[in-house]
Formats: sequence, C-alpha cells, structure tokens
Amino acid sequence: MIRTLLVASALATALLFLGSPAKAEWLCGEERCVWVSWDVDEPDFAEAWGPPVRPNCFWKQGVFGRWKMVCPR
Repeated sequence: MIRTLLVASALATALLFLGSPAKAEWLCGEERCVWVSWDVDEPDFAEAWGPPVRPNCFWKQGVFGRWKMVCPR
C-alpha cells in the first residue's frame, strides 16, 4: 500500500514538472532583445515573437525603429 502511494506520488510529481513548459521570453533593452530562459516582463511588441531560430540570434532595433532578427555566424 505504501509502495503504491510512493509510486503514485512520484508519477504525479514527474507529470507536474514535465507538463509545465519552462518559461522563456525576450529580455529587451533600448536597442536589443535577447532570449532568456527565465520569466521577465516581456514588452508587448515582443510577445508575438517566437523563440530564436538559432541560439545565438537576437532582435536589434534599426535606424527607423523597426526590429529585425540578427543571427551572427
């Protein structure tokens, strides 16, 4: 009986951690946004952006205020 409860508790804990995706968002400064693996106050304009296509990519604000994704090699 106790063994069954322990197994059920372990399974429930594993499902809790696996079922909730890790929070990651764009952390933005004045001219650059970088992808971070923790919860930040993401600006409204960055909420529609998905994760970067490669780990080293970031968003950079251009001369006329438009944002573009930059992926250094």
